[in-house]
Amino acid sequence: MTSVRARMQPRVLVMEKRRLSLLELKQVLISVVELVRSLESRWEGRAEMMEIAAAVTSGLGKSRSKKMSVMTVSQRSEVDPSEVRNHQKGKFGEALTKHETKFKDKMEVPKWRIALHEADSRVADINCLLDIDSNDVRMVVIHGLPGIGKTTIAKAIYDLIAYHFEGSSFLGNVKENSRTNDGKLQLREKLYFEILGGRTLKELGAIKGSNMRMEMPRHKRILLILDNVDKLIQVTDLLGECNCFASGSRIIITTGDEKLLSTLQEYYHLTYYNYKLKELDKHESRELFCQHAFKENKPKKGYSELVDLFLSYAEGLPLVLKIIAIDLYPRDDIRCWKSVLNKYKRILNPNILEVLKISYDGLEQTQQHIFLDIACCLKGYHKDFARHMLESCNSYDPYYDIEILKDKSLIFVDEDGKLSMHDLMQQMGLEIIKQQAEVSKEHKRLFCNDDTFELPDKGLEEVEGLTLYSPQPRNMQIDFGRMKKLKYLTLYNVICEDVKYLSKELRLIDWNGFPLPALRAIDNLQKLVVLKVPESHIKLDEHFERCRFIALKHMDFTRCKNVTKLPDLSVIAPNIKKLELEDCKNLIEIHQSVGLLEELEYWDLEGCENLKIIPRILNLKSLQWFFLQGCESLWKFPDIGQSTERLALPSSIGNLTSLQSLIIHSKNLNDLPSCFSTLPNLKFLYTFDFENFPKNLNIPDYFPKLEEFVVTYSNITALPDISSRFPQLKRLYIHDCCNLQKIPKLPSCMDKVEVTGCKSLDLQSSRRLLSQFAEKVGLPWNIVCPRGSSHRDYASETDFTHKKGFLLDIDEIVLIQGSKIPKWFNHQIGGSSISFSVSRKLLPSFAFCVVIQVQSKDRFKRYISGYYAVNIFVDGYKGLHSHTTAFFSTPPSSSSYSYLWVFYIRDSSLEGIILNERTDVKLQFEFSNYNPEIAEITIKKCGVHVACMCSPQNSAADKVACIRIHERLKVSFDERLKIFLSRVAADVLPFKQKLGGCSKAQDAYYCPLCEIAEDSVLHLFQCCPYAKGLWYGGRWGFRVEMIQAQSIREFVEHIINPPKELLAKRVNKDEFTLYAVLAMNILLDAREDALFSNSKDSINQLVHRLNNHYDSHVRSLEEQNRESAWMKPPDQWVKLNFDGSYDQKNVGLAVILKDERGNGRAIKRGININGKMGNAIGQMAQIGQT
Repeated sequence: MTSVRARMQPRVLVMEKRRLSLLELKQVLISVVELVRSLESRWEGRAEMMEIAAAVTSGLGKSRSKKMSVMTVSQRSEVDPSEVRNHQKGKFGEALTKHETKFKDKMEVPKWRIALHEADSRVADINCLLDIDSNDVRMVVIHGLPGIGKTTIAKAIYDLIAYHFEGSSFLGNVKENSRTNDGKLQLREKLYFEILGGRTLKELGAIKGSNMRMEMPRHKRILLILDNVDKLIQVTDLLGECNCFASGSRIIITTGDEKLLSTLQEYYHLTYYNYKLKELDKHESRELFCQHAFKENKPKKGYSELVDLFLSYAEGLPLVLKIIAIDLYPRDDIRCWKSVLNKYKRILNPNILEVLKISYDGLEQTQQHIFLDIACCLKGYHKDFARHMLESCNSYDPYYDIEILKDKSLIFVDEDGKLSMHDLMQQMGLEIIKQQAEVSKEHKRLFCNDDTFELPDKGLEEVEGLTLYSPQPRNMQIDFGRMKKLKYLTLYNVICEDVKYLSKELRLIDWNGFPLPALRAIDNLQKLVVLKVPESHIKLDEHFERCRFIALKHMDFTRCKNVTKLPDLSVIAPNIKKLELEDCKNLIEIHQSVGLLEELEYWDLEGCENLKIIPRILNLKSLQWFFLQGCESLWKFPDIGQSTERLALPSSIGNLTSLQSLIIHSKNLNDLPSCFSTLPNLKFLYTFDFENFPKNLNIPDYFPKLEEFVVTYSNITALPDISSRFPQLKRLYIHDCCNLQKIPKLPSCMDKVEVTGCKSLDLQSSRRLLSQFAEKVGLPWNIVCPRGSSHRDYASETDFTHKKGFLLDIDEIVLIQGSKIPKWFNHQIGGSSISFSVSRKLLPSFAFCVVIQVQSKDRFKRYISGYYAVNIFVDGYKGLHSHTTAFFSTPPSSSSYSYLWVFYIRDSSLEGIILNERTDVKLQFEFSNYNPEIAEITIKKCGVHVACMCSPQNSAADKVACIRIHERLKVSFDERLKIFLSRVAADVLPFKQKLGGCSKAQDAYYCPLCEIAEDSVLHLFQCCPYAKGLWYGGRWGFRVEMIQAQSIREFVEHIINPPKELLAKRVNKDEFTLYAVLAMNILLDAREDALFSNSKDSINQLVHRLNNHYDSHVRSLEEQNRESAWMKPPDQWVKLNFDGSYDQKNVGLAVILKDERGNGRAIKRGININGKMGNAIGQMAQIGQT
């Protein structure tokens, strides 16, 4: 029996299973300083709390490449920023550990550990910009959509870093408080009271006046936050004159206007940063929504699809997600949820509308009108065409007003140059339109996107915009004759055959399936800017030739079967900029005048398979995009002098000096004219079905700006010297060039190469290609994995759900034909995923190789397409690189092709992600086949070339080590526990193998106990936050983070032979080992219960079970070894053994005295704490010699 085992058992820390949401994270961080303040007079833990606060703020507020010093109450703390994220180590971990030990029953500190490992990137980004260690004066302006959390973020940052400054002030809602003189004075009073340490304006002798400007104290390093600013003067009134800030001061301003405050940089001579707060991604949104709607971080069973619909509606706005979720909680009725969703889509919640409308209310009247026009009629149209339409309506160039809308985040321009806006912003605009119509009884704009809409009987005379989207084709009677003021007309799936009149005020006609064959109703629309009538029955006959569209910029006749000839556009639409004739199958001839349209920028003739005549002279100086793909009948160019069946492009194509993109697709085209060299701005060249490689391309510096080159279905055998011909080439795609044998060395600027369907390509070219890219990325050569040349790992084929993570940048991509991964990939395995370990000391560049097999099903299809994603898991946290589409050449029927797909990743992509001395990395490749009926795609193998830190692995050595572990345990140690610990050390527990047994809904990749990090044996016993609750809450408060094992076998070594610092006072090694092994066994059982039955015991229950098991084992050992367990004391000595235990009501003590002959006494006594002290409930007994 142990000499002393009576020990105060700490209360067990109860930790929630779910991961913290963005909102909860912010609240946890904000609460640090507030908690310190509230505990100052009640707890003796202020220093410990300030330690944690210092660690948090120093880590978040500092760039990753430096260390920083922060003064806490009476001490200095050195904190490496990486310790904040890798919170098990360093000063930061010590602060948390110390605090956990002292105040377990007061605060759920492990929440901190979970939260800070996934620290809000937005807060971290802004703190990085602030860089509170630098001595310059900095201003950070946070802007973004209404309801996106600007104020919340600003408050979080203020409470995190305010104590670093000699003075600080947070001025909330400056916009509203600046509307009156009293409000302005109150802001100044608050500012100077907080900045100047309690002195007021009156004490300073300041004159109170609405136009008064005060100076900031030049001797104090201050932090100032101005929340919700919408005018520049609000800032200058509060901050005073320029050069008024002490070195190291920081100013944070939140606003809805991106560029409103940009002039402050020069005015105040400070470092200025703009930070746009982005919407939550889908996974952050799901987490936030579920925690308010279900009070947990995932949907209840049966609600997942509905949750996704609500997330799609909210589009990442935190405020909207919270309002909707709170509205739904605690309703447990799917019908109710569906009803609420339908209501939200039709009627914007008043609370949401109130917030979103803030930016709209700050607009000028003309800007409000433009916003409503875009919301109702112009969303999705190119910004230039929209501007032309608005200019025509308002008689002035609206460029400035559009920029204001962009600055206020009311609209944005997408990557294609089209006007767009958040769907809720559009719904807000439509709600305003509806409310205005209810007040005025007039309908200026009508919008509907379902099939229940009916036009009102009254007020049609005032309609200026009509937008109708029907899910299915629908017949409607629309009296256009009453709509004399109609400017914008957009109809989709609306059939209205009796159209006799259209307003002369029209600027936009966008009507798919336009019902009229002739354009009698629109032959006099001189204000028309956009005419889009795809898939219609329209004929470009004499009625069209009489039209005069002077203002027309965009004309779209895509898939119009009745279009056979394009007439003289120089008379009909002389200012046309965009001309779309894609898939006009019956188009034969294009009028010669089209080749002289100087304003034309975009011309699409793709798929015009019967087109035979195009203009002989192409003098299109503004043309940037020209598509001729699929024009297989094109043959006649009069400027050549005669008709010929051998196609040659006209030499006048050299006049297209602005051309940036050219697609040519013709089996009859033998060469490109020499004048191609006069296309200095060409960036994208796509050649399809060329019989031979164009000779004229084999000229140095032929296209000095060419960035992307595609060659498909050509009989070429070799490529020219691409480095000299196309020195700026970045992307090269070669598909189905069956005779291609060699690929020359490529320019150093290349970042993507795809070579598929090229059966004759020699192996040397493929090797050279891979080696060139490896050298460019900087991969080290001649490296091997410590586990051996053939690294093998358990590879999970499970679909992983995205946890809070990061984006991965891939620098180079190569896709070539082949089935064997080169030997220099020092990690290889069958399947789609592979694991390895790296160090942050030497951030690795690496190559990830995947072998893909394409098995053909349909011989008539040339390509198969799909979506691919490369996932990287760093210590269990997921990064993602994805690409929307990928193409493979399809092999002949019933045969297969194999491809090597290599992704090169530079070390800069991993900076700030790999933070630990040893980091576990897992790479996984996913491919979603868009065309399973064409071919089957299988991921066969994968490999990695990387300088790794994988633990050496030797099966024989492992077996010997496990035997030694078994032998080193005491004979009296339970045999089942010996076997268990040996299996743990050998890493043969049924971990990965059992993952297949869980349900599809269960995410088997992540630890089922904490749901944070990757599931592994080492994580379960050493790192899992849930498991730490058991270690911490156990009898001796074991600090498991003190073990820094790199493998599970090393962990077991620490359990069998623990260092002194692991042992509590008066606890020997055998007791510690027994207790730890029992805890490990309980944790393994708890994991399996959580994984397979979705049930999880509380940590209190686990601790209780652990203590009972330990006591039971100790009693069993005592009974079995009673004779050998007791050692005689020396002569004339008496041995004293005692033990004790307690609960909330009673204390029990037991004392045994024995002499050298074993004679003695046993005394047991119980004390009722709530009763009279000394109330004996025990007994005394005589002990005989044993």
